[in-house]
Amino acid sequence: MEAIDVLLDQWRENGLSKDQVAEKFSNCTLYVTCEPCIMCAAALSMLGIKQVYYGCANDKFGGCGSILSLHLEDHSRRGFKCQGGIIASEAVSLLRAFYEQENPNAPRPHRPPSQLV
Repeated sequence: MEAIDVLLDQWRENGLSKDQVAEKFSNCTLYVTCEPCIMCAAALSMLGIKQVYYGCANDKFGGCGSILSLHLEDHSRRGFKCQGGIIASEAVSLLRAFYEQENPNAPRPHRPPSQLV
């Protein structure tokens, strides 16, 4: 979603029309670590993105085959090509390393860590 916002801002600054923006998205390929969630997959479909490649599956919220298959074309969406499992073990390692880092800006939990399950 962050990448989409950056592109939209740049294209607006350059004065692109809605049709030109749609054409640009139809030529975009997205590479991500984890399968897009249901919300992101729906947004990518509505934007008309060309294709998505991802590393590991999102077994809880995946929108490209794990839970729902929002990348497949139907009457309400444009659909996009999607391929997962690209260097999946490396993707899982990257995500684990990221989540093991402590975020100094994160709010303090209201409960002791032993009760956060």
